[in-house]
Formats: sequence, C-alpha cells, structure tokens
Amino acid sequence: MGDNKVMILFALTNVITGVIAFLLGFFALLKNKKDPINLHWFLTSLAITVWSLAFVGVILSKDYHNADIWQYVLDAASIWIPIFFFLFSFSLSGKTWNKKILYFVSFLLGFIITTFTFTHYFRSGLSPILSFNYWVNPGPLYYVSPAIYASFVLAACILLVSSLRKARGFKKLQLKYVLIAAIVGFGGGATNFLPQLIHFYPIGNYFVIVYTFLITYSIAKHRLMDIRMVVARSLAYTLLIAIVGFFYSATAIWTDRVLFPVENETLTVQRLLVRIAVTLVVLFTFLPLKNWITKKTDKIFYKRSYDPDEVLDNLSHTMSSSIVLIELLYKVLNILTEDMKVSRGFFVIMKDGKTIDTTQGVGYKKSPNINVKEIETLCQDGISIYDELDENSKKKSILRRHDASIAIPLKSTNKMSGVLFLGEKSSGDMYSPQDLKIFEILGPEVTVAIENAKSYEEIQQFNAVLRSEIQKATHDLELANRNLRELDKAKDEFITMASHQLRTPLTAIKGYLSMLLEGDAGEIKVGQYEFIQEAYYGATRMVSLINDLLNVSRMETGRFFLEVSEFDVTRTTEEEIKQLDKAVKDKGLKLVFKKPSKHLTLCADEMKVRQVIMNFIDNAIYYTLNGKITVKLYTERENICFEVADNGIGVPAEQQKHLFTKFYRAENARSTRPDGTGLGLFMAKKVIEEHHGEIIFHSVEGKGSTFGFKLPKAAKAVQKNSAGFDRNIPSTTPIDKVKEKVTEKMKSEDQSSNKEKVVTAR
Repeated sequence: MGDNKVMILFALTNVITGVIAFLLGFFALLKNKKDPINLHWFLTSLAITVWSLAFVGVILSKDYHNADIWQYVLDAASIWIPIFFFLFSFSLSGKTWNKKILYFVSFLLGFIITTFTFTHYFRSGLSPILSFNYWVNPGPLYYVSPAIYASFVLAACILLVSSLRKARGFKKLQLKYVLIAAIVGFGGGATNFLPQLIHFYPIGNYFVIVYTFLITYSIAKHRLMDIRMVVARSLAYTLLIAIVGFFYSATAIWTDRVLFPVENETLTVQRLLVRIAVTLVVLFTFLPLKNWITKKTDKIFYKRSYDPDEVLDNLSHTMSSSIVLIELLYKVLNILTEDMKVSRGFFVIMKDGKTIDTTQGVGYKKSPNINVKEIETLCQDGISIYDELDENSKKKSILRRHDASIAIPLKSTNKMSGVLFLGEKSSGDMYSPQDLKIFEILGPEVTVAIENAKSYEEIQQFNAVLRSEIQKATHDLELANRNLRELDKAKDEFITMASHQLRTPLTAIKGYLSMLLEGDAGEIKVGQYEFIQEAYYGATRMVSLINDLLNVSRMETGRFFLEVSEFDVTRTTEEEIKQLDKAVKDKGLKLVFKKPSKHLTLCADEMKVRQVIMNFIDNAIYYTLNGKITVKLYTERENICFEVADNGIGVPAEQQKHLFTKFYRAENARSTRPDGTGLGLFMAKKVIEEHHGEIIFHSVEGKGSTFGFKLPKAAKAVQKNSAGFDRNIPSTTPIDKVKEKVTEKMKSEDQSSNKEKVVTAR
C-alpha cells in the first residue's frame, strides 16, 4: 500500500488546483460568454479541474476498478488541457488566421487521441509505483499523448512570444505572465510522464498550482479578462455563507449539548424556540454582515467601486451645462477625483495647438511645469499608463516628472487641445478596463467641450470689443443725429419762413393775372390770353407747392391739427371728380364713379379728406397713359372706404415699402412726371392715420395701382382750434392801387384753392 500522507498531500494539491481553476474559469465565462478569450479560458480551466479531480480519484481509490475508471477520465482530460490552452493563447494573441480550420484540426486531433486513450495501445493497466497504489502502465503507443501535449503547448508558447514582441502596455504584461504560467505549469506538468520511464516522484501537479496562481495574479494585477469584481463578490458571498452557516451550526450544536442534554417533550419545545431566536438573529444581522464583508473584500480588490453609467452621466451633464473654461475643467476634475476616487488631476490646455493657454489642477500643491514638447509626446498615441510603459520610455519619464499615473491626450481632428494628467487611484490599485473605457469616452467629449468653451470666451472677448466699438459708434451717431436734427430744424424754419415770404407776392401775382384774364384791365388779345393763362396756372401750382411745404413743416413740428365736422363724403367725391373732368378728357381716359345707393356721411376734417381724395384721383390720371379709372365709395362694417383703381404704370414691388415716405417717388413715376415732389402720398397717409384710419394700397408694375383709405364713420380724431393745412392768405398786399379788388379776389379763390391746385404726385 502507498504512503497515506504522501497520497493525501498529493490529492489535496490537486483539489486546490481544481477548485481554483474551476472558479476562475466560471467567473471568466460569467463575465463575458461571447468573448473567445473568456470562453477558451473556461474550457481550459474546466479541463484542468476534471484532470485534477480525476487524479484525486485515482490516488484515493481503494480498488482497481474505480481507479481504472478515474484513469480514463484523467487521460482524456490531459489531452484537452493543452488543446484548449492553445485556443486560449490564440484568442489572447489576437491573430487573424482562419478560425474554422484551426478549430476543426484542433478538435479532430483531440477526439482522435481521446478515443485512442480508451484502447490497450495507450495503456495496458495500472500498477503501484513509489508511494501510490495505482499508476499507469504505458502501452506501445502511450507516448503519442505526450507528443500531442508538447506540440500544442509549444504552439501556444510560440503564439504568445510572437504577440509579446508587438504588444504594449497592459496587454504585454498579460501575455508575459500567461507565457510564464504556461512554461512553468505545462513544463512542470510534463514530469508526470516520467515515473513510467524512470524512478521519479511525480511533481507536475505542484507546478500546475503555480501555473494557476500565476494566471490568477495576471487577472488580479493586470486585468486579464477583467473578472476581479466577480471574484471579489463571489468571495464575499462565500464568506457570508460560511460565517452564517458556521454561526447557525455552532449555535445548534451548543444548545443541544449544553442547554438541552436530555431529550424530553418540554425541552424539545424550548430547543425549537431557541432555534427560532437564532434564525431571527441571523435574518436581522444578514444584511449588515453582507455590507461589512463586501466592504472588506472591496478593500482587497477594489477599495471603492463606482457606477460607470452614473459617472458618465455626471460628466456629460457637466460638459453640456458648463461653458466657462475654468469652471468646466474644475468640475470635470472634481467628478473624477470624487466619483472615480482618483487622487489628483491636472488639465493642460493648448492655444492654437502651439502654446499653453490654461492650466487647472485638483489635488496638486503647485502646478506642474510642463512644456509643449512633452504635450506633443504624450499626444502621439492613445492613453499613456505609467505602470504599463517601458522603463526607458520617454512618456514614462514625463509622467514620473509630473507625478502622474495616466495621461489622456485631448486631440481634435486638426490640432492638439491639451492633456489630462491623473494621479494614482485612491485605492492604490491599477486603472481597470472600466476606468480606461470611461477615459476613452471622456477624451473626445471633453475636447469638444473645451473647444466650445474656448470659442465662447473668444466670442465674449469679441463682444466686449464690439460693445466698446458700438458705444463709440453710438456716441458718434448721437452727435451726428443731434447735428442733423438741428440742421433739419433750421431747414424747417427756413422752409416755413421762405414759404411765407414767397406766398404773399405769388398770391398777388396770381390775383393780378386772374384780373387780367377776367378783363378787369381791359380787353386782351388771343395770343396774350394764352400767355397770361399759362402764367396764372404756373402761379397756382407754385402756391400749391408752397402750401404743401408749409403743411409738411407743420407735421414735423407737431402743429398739424384736424378740424372735425360732419359732411357728405359722396358729394365731396363728386365735386372733386368734376374738378378733374377736363384733365380726364384731355388725356382721352374714361373715369367711372361707383357711388353708393345713398349718400354717406363722415365725421372728419372735410378739407383734408377732400385733398386726399383729389390727390389719389389726380395721381391716377397722371400715371394712366390710356385706359380706365374706377372710383369706388362704399361702406364696410363701421368704416367708409374710398378706392381709386387704374391700369397705369404701377409701382415696382421692391419700391412699394418706401412709397408713403416724405419726398420719395418711384423710378417709373419720376420718368413719367419729372415735376413731382413726393409729398402728396406722405401727407395723405398722415391725414388718414390722424383720423385713426387705414391706407388701402396694392399695385403691380405695368398693370396699375389701387389707392384708397378706410375711415371710421364716427369721429375718432381730436378737434383743436388751431391751424391745419394753410388756407388763409394775408389780408393785405403791398400794392395799394388794387388793394381792395385783389383782397376780395384772393378771399374767393381761397375757398376753392384746394380744388384747383394740382397736388404733388407719388
């Protein structure tokens, strides 16, 4: 019989190896079932677990039959361990060979050799060896298995070495420790084939334990498959169950042996009550105990965990809501240091990708003295991690100089925006893949936010300069406007004075010419009559123009008032049409008046409304070369509407918005009637608006225009006893000789002056 102590020690090492391998493989598969690395590691670990437990079965079996069955399982598992490890190494190396062919060949060889192990060619039986009861008796082709074993392990190592030369950072460290684990574990495991050849104690399973712990170290230290959190949580729950189970079991045993050593019905009830009390204690202490164990295990694996989605949400909200650069940088650093438990952080922001613009740090006693060349070096590749850089790396020396563990380049498409330096984690742990994913997302987003903030600052600076320029320009404009108002006031005063001074002699001239035409100075010849008549019409037009200028001046100076009274607007319109009948016939036009069925009464300033009516009709006559003019008067709810429609030259669309402004005339109107002043429509609009009415206007160039107004039937304008449009002629004239007659003539003409005058056109 074998040495029991040796066999138990040998079996115990295999149990430890199997349990650890299974847990690591299970956690890896649980973390990511779709990742080939995790899947192949699970299969490798499962094969190691089966191999380890089968070894225990062979060693501890009491009879040959059980040992033989366990040996079959052991032989099969030993074939699949190197195959699965080869596939794991292939996935870890990132090679892009044809996976289907690789899988097909690997699994085909595996199944063939596995089938072969169940034949007598592989082994002829079991026999005692050294300190063990049962060990393999090799068959004639037994050593095909070690050859396959060595081939797959060698191929896996070649893959790892090849990838190790090209890898960088944490990937390089992962490959290095997996390679060391493979050399130690599989190299040592191969010694289990030696007892069949020489008198050599089998120590392969001890090397497999080392292999398992090296892989575990790579997982814990260098984030292989990123299953540390699963390991931590599993360990926490295992400890929790163990503590609760131990407490409950120990309490039950203690109560049975100490409190209730004698069995009777009364004690049974008491025992039940005690166990219920113990159960309640377990229930009430379960959650606090769970939290306590979770915190303790987190201190081993993750001193403080965080919710990545919550951190990203906080960062996104901060970057979208902060537009001031310094505030943005501080808030981002504050989230990283508080939520992700980073010890310190420091932003270096570039200006135009050439000079350092701004720096902002949290947790640093003083700002690191960094230069542009160092930033350019750190921005050449992706994220730089101190622990994963080669010792001779220039980046590592830069990070060491500035007391940083990681550098995140901030680059836009065209230029460098800066670098974010971060110190070590408060837990003292390395940055996890979860951390790096957040940094990969953060880099581009914070770059955009920084560029937006810098643009905002530039806009603010530009706005400040612009406001200063606007204030200066506004001051200059106000000064110029003040000067213009003074000039305008002087102009109005001059026009008023000149108009008054010109109107008196012109009125006298008009009076004398009228007397000549009426024969008061004796009979005149036909040829003389025409000259005098033209002079009379010219004087009349000049007086009308002067009156218009005076009225515009009164509008500008606020001395324009209405004299409201009730009058028959139908009769007024008919009178104005009759006054212009000769002009219509002279141009060969047709004028139609569509008057209402009954006369309409309007409360307004009759004289001013009359002048507006005459102005619109007169303009239609002037600017209609041939065709028809239609005058309409009608009611619309509480309004009286007047319209004059023609098919004349019309008004260009782009000039219509300026038509009712002072002194403005459309281009086609100026060419048709050069002597117009552009005051008629301006005064018409003013009159209608003072009556709280509305101008009617629409026109199409070359097809005609419609001018008119809407006035409320009831009086809305304020009547004041003040001068309106100038209608009064001075009662005296400097010519004594014809004083009385001229005065009477002027008075009679003054009553119809607005009928006779030709109002200036648009």
